[in-house]
Amino acid sequence: MKDDPVKVGILSDSHDHRPAAEGALLLFRAEGVGRIIHLGDVCSPAVLQGYDDPAIPLLGVFGNNDDRDGLQEATGGAFRQGPCIETVEGRTILLAHSYDQLQGELNGQGRFDLVLFGHTHRPLTMHVGKALVLNPGESCGLLKGKYTCAIVDLATMEPRIVEIPLPPEGE
Repeated sequence: MKDDPVKVGILSDSHDHRPAAEGALLLFRAEGVGRIIHLGDVCSPAVLQGYDDPAIPLLGVFGNNDDRDGLQEATGGAFRQGPCIETVEGRTILLAHSYDQLQGELNGQGRFDLVLFGHTHRPLTMHVGKALVLNPGESCGLLKGKYTCAIVDLATMEPRIVEIPLPPEGE
């Protein structure tokens, strides 16, 4: 176990774009991420090939375009129906695919340290009460032309939206 504070790598809306998923995984490893969270719309489970490293556990919520049974089989049950609440390194995290799924949960102001959602394909960071609310944007680059993910340091709660470096073609 490393002594560094845990960073979480967050991505959403992969929409079958495997090179971006591979690029995000390489980035997360280089950044020393200790947990990966996917906020749904992976679509095909094959996109997450390589995300089975026990040193960097994967956690996810289903999106509206996911092969749910296939994702569960491919990830060993790492995905859940959102919204769901998880605790990572003492931080309470609320996860969902779409912001609409969070409406009822956000009424408990002060309950969450980190609120994560995807679906809109637009990166967002803001604070609501004590909670950091974050959307990592789209890892597929489909609508906005930018392949993005996020990294949050759970010790400082500092977020970064990061462009995903795509691996060179043929790799």
